[in-house]
Amino acid sequence: MVDLKALEKKIREKIEIEHHLGEHAGGSGHLSFRSLIEFIMEDPKEIVLQGKRAYEITYKFAIYTETEFLHPPDQDDYYTERHQDKVIVDDDLNFL
Repeated sequence: MVDLKALEKKIREKIEIEHHLGEHAGGSGHLSFRSLIEFIMEDPKEIVLQGKRAYEITYKFAIYTETEFLHPPDQDDYYTERHQDKVIVDDDLNFL
């Protein structure tokens, strides 16, 4: 079976890169910060891919964008992106 903690870490790193998490400055100089606020990973499903064992993992996550501008708490959904994705990894946690 695959190491779940290592797998989660690898997926979180993938999200950070693909969704540009961290501090940003727009063209006008306004600041924002994008952070991962929710992460749910389903149990890996063992599959056979090209004759070899692999694992298919579905996960859901949410990214919140904080800005330097104030907004009412009931508008947080306007600043939250929700995603669902699926990856396939081999025994060494390489994305396939």
